[in-house]
Amino acid sequence: MQLVLRPVNDRFFHEQVLPFLSLCMSDSAKALRSLLGQLVDETSRELGERLLSSHIGGGLGGMEHAPWTALMERLTGQHWAQEASGWRVVGERPGYVGDWDEALHLALMLEDPTYPYAHARAAHGRREGFRRHPVADLGLASLIGGQWDPFPAFPPDRVFSPMGHGGYVPREQYAFADWAWRPAATVSRWHAELESKLLRLLERERERLSPAQPPELDAVRDYFLGRTAEAPALPEALVGPRGFSWVHRIGWMAALLRDAVREEAGLMARMTPALNAQVPPSEGSPPAG
Repeated sequence: MQLVLRPVNDRFFHEQVLPFLSLCMSDSAKALRSLLGQLVDETSRELGERLLSSHIGGGLGGMEHAPWTALMERLTGQHWAQEASGWRVVGERPGYVGDWDEALHLALMLEDPTYPYAHARAAHGRREGFRRHPVADLGLASLIGGQWDPFPAFPPDRVFSPMGHGGYVPREQYAFADWAWRPAATVSRWHAELESKLLRLLERERERLSPAQPPELDAVRDYFLGRTAEAPALPEALVGPRGFSWVHRIGWMAALLRDAVREEAGLMARMTPALNAQVPPSEGSPPAG
């Protein structure tokens, strides 16, 4: 399973995507007509018109699957900008691309001070439980796990898969799916908390490695905080045998948060068995695949 994290235009998601999906659950034809009235993007309009021509009534069950998925991937995965005549795609969004399990591992290292990252079996068990029921209030880990906050007015697990993957419990205001989103205000708060979380993780490493105190920890701190562009060479003892890869990728996640805050953007997470298209990496991030 792969994960893609990318910034999304906050206004476009609030004003177009969320209302569109909410209305789609009861009247998808009306939702499509309303959306198409706001878009001047030719490819998206062609997909919408095809869906309207093949529509058989009702909510999502009346939609043709292939063009619906293509439209949703365009709405959530492209860089949208508003022009005088409407919203248009102006490019692909750079993002983080990597293995979902590894990304969740790294995010839990950052967000959960009790996560047993240095013990493979215990850490695997914690991730398995998290995947089945993502925990709220764990920041980036909750997003990567597919948990929605704020709670959506539609079941997100029905959007990309006809069978659904996740859960939607209105009475508990809880939802998770194979994709999730956070608004720009939440991403900005995460960024404000990022430095203290990164330093907390490094302090856990200092305690774990005591009495040894690898001088590389100071270089890792500077890399995490964006003060240096290159991750330092690391001894194997630091954050385990895959420490160099993990330090690189935590740095990439931190850089993605900084980029999103600079753009006043939200963040989108999408889990997929295989990428449908090449996703351009953000600066310093790994190539797709």
